Amino acid sequence: MSLSTAAKAALVAKQQGSINSSRQRLELALRRIVNGNPRVVPKGSRPSASAVAKEAGLDRVTLYRFHAPILDEIRKLNDATPRAQLRKRQSDLAQAASKLAEYRKLVEDAQGEVTALARENYRLQARVTEVESMLSVRDKTIAGLQRQVNTQPRRI
Repeated sequence: MSLSTAAKAALVAKQQGSINSSRQRLELALRRIVNGNPRVVPKGSRPSASAVAKEAGLDRVTLYRFHAPILDEIRKLNDATPRAQLRKRQSDLAQAASKLAEYRKLVEDAQGEVTALARENYRLQARVTEVESMLSVRDKTIAGLQRQVNTQPRRI
């Protein structure tokens, strides 16, 4: 039972059309997973062969047998994801270090202000003590003068 050339060509064309159709479904499924809006697999799923095949509605074997470029893309994404996360964490760490330096500078400035205010407070406290002693001397002088005035006989 031999197939004619036309029948063989028709089978090859049908197979190629099926491969192209499944490739397109796989590519769309991969994009949906990467973009975070899958229809079948849970949101937040990592791009893997089984997740992409399930999202595309195909058997995983089809992916492995006929669609090596899609597998390569999945591997690249999985290799790039940790690097991207590392870069993001390094960037976050650099920002945190920058903020820390800024906050330390603010603390140092505030401590300088506190020191300056403590000096001024000490100086003013010394001045208050000096003024209080001067007032005490004045009050004693006034009290002494009032006694003298009150003890002297009045002349009219």
